[in-house]
Amino acid sequence: MGVRSKAQVEEPIRCELHPESAAPPPDLILTIPIFSTRLIDALKSAGVKNMDLYKVELVHPTQGKTYTDYRAVNILGRIACADLEQSQYLPDHEPPLMKFDRLVLDEAKTMGVPMFRLAESTLTILVSEKVRQAVAAAGLRGVRLIPLDAAPRDET
Repeated sequence: MGVRSKAQVEEPIRCELHPESAAPPPDLILTIPIFSTRLIDALKSAGVKNMDLYKVELVHPTQGKTYTDYRAVNILGRIACADLEQSQYLPDHEPPLMKFDRLVLDEAKTMGVPMFRLAESTLTILVSEKVRQAVAAAGLRGVRLIPLDAAPRDET
């Protein structure tokens, strides 16, 4: 939800991969979310500082491998910057769980923050162009950033 956890997190967080998962796993697993240290390094190189990081062990059940170069990531900060007059969204959903068919941002409200959660839809993670470039240059596996003007509903 974009806020620091008040609970003590036991580390490492141990997660079992699906038996048919690729080896090594992708650099981004969104269920928690989990980022590889390669992705975290790319984000930090682009100025991202608003992450709480927790050690993770990804266990591949059929290959007997454990990957320790991953972190569970809590992205801190929610910014209300959706231009609701220009955006298209489903009327039955309210912040923080709005669903957008077309999201238009009021970029002045982003205050130049390179990565954050959208306050109107906290499952949506937005990144700046500088972050997009750093991630693209890092040659990561399984990471796809979608421009807002090309994002279909549920992938914004």
